[in-house]
Amino acid sequence: MDVTKINTQIRAEIGWLWQRETDDDVQTDSGAVRFKTYKTDIADGRLEGVWHATGKALNEDETVEYELDYLTRPTTGGTLDIGFLDVRCLLVINRGPGKLVVQPGESCGFQGPWESGFGVNVVPSGGSILLSAGDSPWKVTILTNKLRFTAQNDKCVFDAAVVGKIGDVPSSDSSSGSSGSSSASGSSSSSESISE
Repeated sequence: MDVTKINTQIRAEIGWLWQRETDDDVQTDSGAVRFKTYKTDIADGRLEGVWHATGKALNEDETVEYELDYLTRPTTGGTLDIGFLDVRCLLVINRGPGKLVVQPGESCGFQGPWESGFGVNVVPSGGSILLSAGDSPWKVTILTNKLRFTAQNDKCVFDAAVVGKIGDVPSSDSSSGSSGSSSASGSSSSSESISE
């Protein structure tokens, strides 16, 4: 049997554009900073998966948690369920105006790049983070599946994308959190299976 490779490429580019005052000659440099190409066999029964959410709004001190093994996104005529077994890349863009805190969930926290479970990334207004697991993907289990976003100092509007290996989405009985549940402890909070 011929085993074909599927290539998933994640590319980050840093570039700039400027124009000299003396003429109309625009200088550009696309700064092709190439990131990493991941490969997987079709024969292993699982494909690389991508999930993204755009324009998610949080009020100041509001929190949302994503269950990485039970995400949904809209498709033509319905929704697509996505359950990550591991995460290889996480992209977050904060369109502000507040700071966006990205960290493991309050319970069943996804350890990912933070390892200790207590780490955070603070994304300033207009900023972004691109975190890669390299050749050692961050595992997602039913006990380590929640990724938390919190707006600080003002509201935030953010985009997020996750790339990793996907498997079966757990049934609602085995999902570690209930869809749309909310709690309050001095700030508004929700844990949900996110759909755009």
